[in-house]
Amino acid sequence: MSDPISITGGLDIGNGYVKGALRGPANRPDAKGDRKSDKIDTPSGVALVTSPADLPNPDSEALTVLTGDIFNELDASFASLLIDSSYRHLFGKRGLQAQASRLEEFDVTRDISKAEQELTKVFALGLFAAKGLRDYVIANGVLPQEQLTVSARVALALPIDEYRDHRVSYANSLKEGTHYVTIHNFETPVIVKVSFVHVVVVAEGSAAQFMISEGGPKLVGPMLKNANEVTKALGMGISLDGLKAEDVHGARNTVGIDIGEGTMNNPVYSNGKFNGDVSRTFKTGYGQALTKSMDHLSRAGVRFKSRKKLAEYLMTEPSPMKAAEYDRVKAIVRREEELLCDQLVEEFARVFDDVRYDTEVAYVFGGGAGPLREILHPLLVALVGDAFPVLYLDSSYSRHLNREGLFLAATMVEDAEEKAALAASSKAD
Repeated sequence: MSDPISITGGLDIGNGYVKGALRGPANRPDAKGDRKSDKIDTPSGVALVTSPADLPNPDSEALTVLTGDIFNELDASFASLLIDSSYRHLFGKRGLQAQASRLEEFDVTRDISKAEQELTKVFALGLFAAKGLRDYVIANGVLPQEQLTVSARVALALPIDEYRDHRVSYANSLKEGTHYVTIHNFETPVIVKVSFVHVVVVAEGSAAQFMISEGGPKLVGPMLKNANEVTKALGMGISLDGLKAEDVHGARNTVGIDIGEGTMNNPVYSNGKFNGDVSRTFKTGYGQALTKSMDHLSRAGVRFKSRKKLAEYLMTEPSPMKAAEYDRVKAIVRREEELLCDQLVEEFARVFDDVRYDTEVAYVFGGGAGPLREILHPLLVALVGDAFPVLYLDSSYSRHLNREGLFLAATMVEDAEEKAALAASSKAD
């Protein structure tokens, strides 16, 4: 058996998309000494099949396949107490396109914690196994002839309300027991044993706030410029003229508006520390608007197999031949988006009542924030008035902030362990 492959990463396992950053042996330092990571952006759905229709890739093509977007092509089965299903799981975009009788998505309608849903473990195990195999093949050029072992350090997030109740059990469920992932993408299946040596669980939204803090004025500057343009165009809200990025970045009392597919999380920071007494989760997100739209779309003769198929459709720029249909779909979804935004603002108003006299700035981000921006941003500015600025982050990076914050948290754990090991070794010598 080969030596364990050490992988460190952050996984933002959202109800709509999984955004991840994983670092392993293949991510060598660049000229500045910084180590990069493999970025993951995959729909949060897996197709369950007994046998995929596609033929497996030849073993000789392992390097080409694994250095491509393997995280959106993964075909895996599991032997773990965390996963009851013995079916093959087709991940991400491949799963959306597969002819499968069942596409497993996160349940955003019932009151079930993400920590208790099997799909979170499917992604955690499958993505780390795929990264381990990827790095092995990059190093050796061929598939392994024996079982691989991945030693994993990971940072994960839960909605704020679930974080309070499930953070310890969630972490322990991954660290306990033995987990085996069989990857079926090639003619020769590969078994990967995944062992989680360290699991960090944080509240959703707080990882993004952490990343904004670490990003400094350079990250805040474009947000401030855009927010100023919006408030001027709307003719309402606090004047941001003369406000510097350093001023905003230095704020120690902030509130986040993290809009996902299943929830809106409002992490509140008081004096630079996460305030769990005031932070809260509203269990409604962009996914509800998509789900409700599907019934209207079906009656209009435009049927989508799943919420994820609709989300992917809306995120893709249509060709001229598809523009008319796209506009019709978008108009139907827009009605549900407007109703959802009314709900989100009504809910945030409760948080606003608690924090308005202390908070210095609000940040709006998350995977659901981008599609809702045109409707939601003016409503939030109207609600907040001149109490504090509302910085609505651009979707090109806002949906990845939690991922980057989680990755940073995981690498800090790894760095601390390496320093401790080095100090112990020096003391022994």
